[in-house]
Amino acid sequence: MQTQTTPAKPKPTTAQQPAPRFRPPRLLWRTFLRRVDSTPAALPGVVYVGAGSYLYQLDEGGRTLWATETGNQQSSPILDKTRVYIGSDRGILHAMDRKTGQVAWRFQPGGTNTFLTRPAVGGGRVYVEGTDNHVYAVDAASGTLRWKFLRTDGSLGYSSPFYTRDGVYVCGESTLYCLDPVTGKQRWRAPVGGKSLASPVEAGRRVFVGGDATGLSAFSSGAGKRLWNFAGTAGDWFGSPLYAAGTVYVGTYKRYVHAVDAVTGKARWSARLLGSALSMPVVDTARGVLYATSETFRNNPTLWALDLATGKLLWSYRANSIAESATLFGDRLYVGSQGGHFYAFKLPAPAAPTPFPSPAAGEGSLQRYQPRLSALPVVQM
Repeated sequence: MQTQTTPAKPKPTTAQQPAPRFRPPRLLWRTFLRRVDSTPAALPGVVYVGAGSYLYQLDEGGRTLWATETGNQQSSPILDKTRVYIGSDRGILHAMDRKTGQVAWRFQPGGTNTFLTRPAVGGGRVYVEGTDNHVYAVDAASGTLRWKFLRTDGSLGYSSPFYTRDGVYVCGESTLYCLDPVTGKQRWRAPVGGKSLASPVEAGRRVFVGGDATGLSAFSSGAGKRLWNFAGTAGDWFGSPLYAAGTVYVGTYKRYVHAVDAVTGKARWSARLLGSALSMPVVDTARGVLYATSETFRNNPTLWALDLATGKLLWSYRANSIAESATLFGDRLYVGSQGGHFYAFKLPAPAAPTPFPSPAAGEGSLQRYQPRLSALPVVQM
């Protein structure tokens, strides 16, 4: 007698959802200004950028709303509630009305001085570093000098100050300083270990700064004690770091971008670009993307999108050499090139699992997963 068995009930299965695929930004517009050596600053509906000898306010369509002459400048604009501030190669710090571009005041300490980098604003003061080795604190309302500090080890002139209520962090040629924001008195100083082209950044009671042939270092913000050092590739110059969610992102002269654990100093990943990347990267946490810019090297791309978690190359754009950082504001990414063009990209909605769109006509050299670039090494450390 045969026994009839009941077949086992199939287990319910969940349909596999396709993993979200990266969607590249869409070029909205580009406009020709002049050589752009600055990082833009953005607000709803407008963007500020220094180019040639003018500071421009552009609308969302790339049209000029106003342009105020500053003299040749490599400095980047910074905003407060009512004004925009920018330095110039003439050694003048300008304060302008955000809406009209009208100059509110100018501060010029004199001598053979230039202001090459972005100022910092906080506590009713504007902080700016000069190539005369001084750091200046200027009253934001009137433009009068509050204090100045001499960096005794000199300065390469490429570092921006970083303001917090607990201290203003500035770099000399080879030294990191913490200054009192109100008085300008030195609270502590620490040797970086080599020359520094980088701007410091403070987060989580740590100050991060890059150096020449010494890599990226973390110092305690209270006493200036070195906590760790990430050396990277031997003999490399490190640019200005960016902190986000427990990770420090930094580019280098030898074309690397590193993601470093902020507590331990251990690399999470390292990826190599096709051009020097000394400017500060930009983190897009909503889309899980790191944007980096680079200088021209054999006519390769100069704007890059990397996966925030792995460093994998997602997208690149070929523009002229880019010396400064891009700016992310909402769903817009702004960046300027030394060739004179200023670009605005529209970013897709975060984590949309849709296929790649076809580039629209006139979008220049938008590229996705170029075979040559997809083979770039991503080194887990």
